[in-house]
This record gives sequence, C-alpha cells and structure tokens, in this order.
Amino acid sequence: MDAPKPARFFSTDFSFIEGSRLSEMRLALRQGRATWNYLLPIRGEYRLAVDVITLDGKKASKIFDFRVRENEQKWFILGAFSVGLFLLGLVAGRIFTQSRSSVALLITVTWLSGSAQLSSAQGLTKPIHTASVNIEPAKVGIPTLVQWRLDGDSVGEKPTAFLTLTITHLEKGKVVFGVEKLPVDGQFSMKFQFPDGADYRVAAVANVPGVPTIRNEQVIPVAGVEPPAKAMVPALSYFLAIIALGLGAGRWTKVRKMSA
Repeated sequence: MDAPKPARFFSTDFSFIEGSRLSEMRLALRQGRATWNYLLPIRGEYRLAVDVITLDGKKASKIFDFRVRENEQKWFILGAFSVGLFLLGLVAGRIFTQSRSSVALLITVTWLSGSAQLSSAQGLTKPIHTASVNIEPAKVGIPTLVQWRLDGDSVGEKPTAFLTLTITHLEKGKVVFGVEKLPVDGQFSMKFQFPDGADYRVAAVANVPGVPTIRNEQVIPVAGVEPPAKAMVPALSYFLAIIALGLGAGRWTKVRKMSA
C-alpha cells in the first residue's frame, strides 16, 4: 500500500511519508477474504496493489484507489488560528501606526528544530514458550521488517498457528495496525512504515493446538525525521501573509481615523 502523493500547498501531518510505501505483507485467504485493521495516517488518495495466487498456480492482480478525507476539526482549528493571526496583526498595525512619523516594523521569525534522538531499542524479553518477535531498527520514511517466528524444535516443524498481531502508538493509545487469528505456518513477516518518531508496542498472541497461548511483546522507539523545507515553507509563508494582511488592515484603519 502506497501513501498519498504530496499535497499542492499544505502538507499533511506526516509529510515525510507522502508518496512512500507504507506496508507490504502476505496474507492467507479465509473463505476468499483477507482482513486487517489499519489506521491510515494522512489524508489523500491511497493506492493498494493486490496480487492473488491460488493453490493451482493461477495469478490475478488489481489496483484499488481510495480517498481519505481530512478531519473536519483540523480545518476548523486552521481557520481559528488564521483568524487569531489576522487579529494579532490588526492590533499590532494600530499600535505601531503613529501620525507624522514613520515606524519601521521588524518581524523576526525563529524556527526551533530539535534533533530527534534515537534511544537504544529495548531488548525483547524471551517468551516463556516457543515464539519470538524480531524488528529491524525503525525510522520514519523507511519500511521496517516486522517478523514473528515460531520455534519448531519444541512444538514440531512448522505447525499451524493462529496469530493476532497488533501495533499500538503508545502516546496516542491507538492501534495503528492489527490482524486477528491469522493462520500462519511457523512464521509471519511484513514490512511496515511507522509514520512518526514515537514509541510503539508490537504485541503478538498465538494459539497453537496442544500448546498454551504464546504471547510476545516489544516496545520499539522510532527514529524521527525533520520535515523537508518544501513542507514547511508554504505553511510558514501562509501564516506570515495572514499577519502582514492584519498589519496592513490595522495601519489603514488607524490612518483613516487620524485623518478623519
């Protein structure tokens, strides 16, 4: 599945993943269906490419495009913030406008950027029974290999397990990916891109006939990446333009009042 392409003006919440590969995985069909849960990170049009291979070797492929709308609350917040900036400029324009004197207005914009620091990954506690979870070092913008493996020495060679795997954003407390009771033959792997630099919990619960429930859990830190300049400049220019418009309006109303 590929993320939407970059927006024309305003970037999305996670600009670095725009137009990139979000996930790759292989799922077994049950009654002709494959089901998983995915919290789509940004607005726009997604592209899902599906390749199907039957037991007799037949293949079929299809591409699905679907659109996700922006949260309406975010547009409301943007509008309220824009009005606030305009009023700020309006008040400043009236305050600094004086008769028979020219006032030089200096606007200094300081952009503070903190470098993302990647902490060392926590070691996975070895499960009591027969499974392990292996995850590559995760970084925003690069799909990460997530692998669950069943130990064949203890429970037989590649027994069928019913796997429930979830990835949870710990700060937001939301499940961003999940599959339930997926039949797997000894192992399951996929490539998954984490959308932001935060801590995530990868939890796996496997049910194998004749074996107690196997549980694995690992918390991983994701290395964040600073958004590119092309994503910051349009928004910054828009906000400065709103302030400048407010300054102009404030100055005009003050000059008009003094000349009246």
